[in-house]
Amino acid sequence: MKFIAHRGLWNKINKPNSYNAIYNGLHSEKYIGIETDIRVTRDGVFIIYHDSLYKGKLVKNILYKEIKNDACKLESILKIKTDKVILLEIKDFDMDVKKFLKLLNKYKRVIWIMSFDSRVIEKIRKISRKYRLGVLNYILNSDSDYNFDFICLLDVISSDFILSSFKKRGIDVIIYGTIKIDKNLTYIIDDEKFNIA
Repeated sequence: MKFIAHRGLWNKINKPNSYNAIYNGLHSEKYIGIETDIRVTRDGVFIIYHDSLYKGKLVKNILYKEIKNDACKLESILKIKTDKVILLEIKDFDMDVKKFLKLLNKYKRVIWIMSFDSRVIEKIRKISRKYRLGVLNYILNSDSDYNFDFICLLDVISSDFILSSFKKRGIDVIIYGTIKIDKNLTYIIDDEKFNIA
């Protein structure tokens, strides 16, 4: 089993998705990497932030200077020297993927990219095959054939039949919303919920 720290390694002092939480997750021996959320501000700054709203406003409609005390730039995370996985979940489906890839390409990091929206992942794949690409819950939100590098499935829908069908096709499965760790897979987990060695 392999573990990815959900929004970094956070606690009462270090908030989820904060620079310190991500830094700590990338430096913990328990994890192969971290998962974090990507949004874009109105002035085109890629930030680490989960929610679509900030103080009642859409994040995509505010300037970075309005949120900078509560969200770090993606670039600051990419500057952390690591050979671990940085799993980026794209939250803004209409983001400028060329600008996003240009930023990623400045750094030699192990980057996996996913989103709930397959269209943004398709746009990325048309431009670059440099990164591992996947979609969350694809079998629940699409009726087309799945053809990305990995799929991220909610734990409760990851039956043995579903897992074996992806394995036969050479598609890695990552489990999130973890309830029970019982398969030899990669799990995105919150550290405080599971006592892993």
